[in-house]
Amino acid sequence: MSIVPTTLTSLVLFVVLLLPGFAYVIGKERNGTGQQPTSFRETAAVVAASVTVEILVLGLFAIIRTAWPAGTPDIGALIRDPGGYLRGTGTEPGHYALVALWGAALLAFSVALAYLAALPAMRKFLGPYPHSSMISAWWLMLDTWQGNREVQLGCVLDDGSYVEGMLGSFSTVADDRPERDLVISAPIRYRAPGEDEPNLYDNWALVSVSASRIVTLFVRYADKPDAAAANPASADLGPAGPASTAEA
Repeated sequence: MSIVPTTLTSLVLFVVLLLPGFAYVIGKERNGTGQQPTSFRETAAVVAASVTVEILVLGLFAIIRTAWPAGTPDIGALIRDPGGYLRGTGTEPGHYALVALWGAALLAFSVALAYLAALPAMRKFLGPYPHSSMISAWWLMLDTWQGNREVQLGCVLDDGSYVEGMLGSFSTVADDRPERDLVISAPIRYRAPGEDEPNLYDNWALVSVSASRIVTLFVRYADKPDAAAANPASADLGPAGPASTAEA
């Protein structure tokens, strides 16, 4: 049996049913690690999120329908005689505008609710997010343990050179793969192979470093300037977690 929509009505229903789940997956991708799930797992996540959110929204609609029957569509009449209820009969007016308005509102609310459910602030009610089993060492050091502090990086590269600076951004891919990269921002210091001290490159704002070239990554945390100025004794240059050095 094919699940591919073959009519316009079935296509619309297909999109409506899966749109909240798609919004949920987009929210996870934008606010979590870059995972590479299997097709089955990704499809199951879309379907499960859609069904869960739509059941909640329909339950809310049932409550509203009970309290405000005059302003909401009569689902029973719509199911018994969809054409007559929408277009109207000789004695009853049509309700297509009411059905369309409520349908669009419920779909928009479902999509918004599914997206909000993927935000870290909401998911943390269910436990730590993302879970430690689903994140890379970079995510642990540069996000989870970072707190609200600045991050300074020092990278020893495979040719013996060294580059350091402030964290600009990092790849959120969940796997510790060599195709990732780091973006380091000013002040940037670089030590070429064979040299003793790094030189300040004050004419450059950013530098990208490939994970495939990094042998050792050093991480140091420090309070942001405004926080340190308010409480100088609170500055902490140490790690915010069990370790602050990682092998790439």
